[in-house]
Amino acid sequence: MAIINKDSQILIRKMVAEDYPDAYALWQKTPGMHLRESEDSFEEIARLIKFNPGFCFVAEIDQQIVGTILGATDGRRGKIYHLAVSTNYQHDGIGSQLVNKVIKELQEVGIHKISVVVMINNQAGKLFWQKLKFAKRTDIEHFDKII
Repeated sequence: MAIINKDSQILIRKMVAEDYPDAYALWQKTPGMHLRESEDSFEEIARLIKFNPGFCFVAEIDQQIVGTILGATDGRRGKIYHLAVSTNYQHDGIGSQLVNKVIKELQEVGIHKISVVVMINNQAGKLFWQKLKFAKRTDIEHFDKII
């Protein structure tokens, strides 16, 4: 666990499309992160940010991105994608801060249910979400189709 320098502060700010290269580099280094070219290209992430500008954030320390979260809503429910924290700063509360920021912003627009998809083999991710009181659903299966 890295200790955050007392002089360094965590800045959580809205993510912009220009953050993509640094965010993508972080995602590539994050265990349990499953990236797909069709869903995680610059164009796709820029579109997500454009449609959900108030729900996507980065965490910075000394002007370096050390955390990301993509939040989205369809107007009825919220979703979280690509929560990632640099391994140097995991267990310092950055992930929880990012999640709580998205939850707060979604609540402010009337969203009361949020979900996240965790890859089956991502044990650390499952433990993190359970710690934050997210409940595993056993009554559904998730289906995707690339169109």
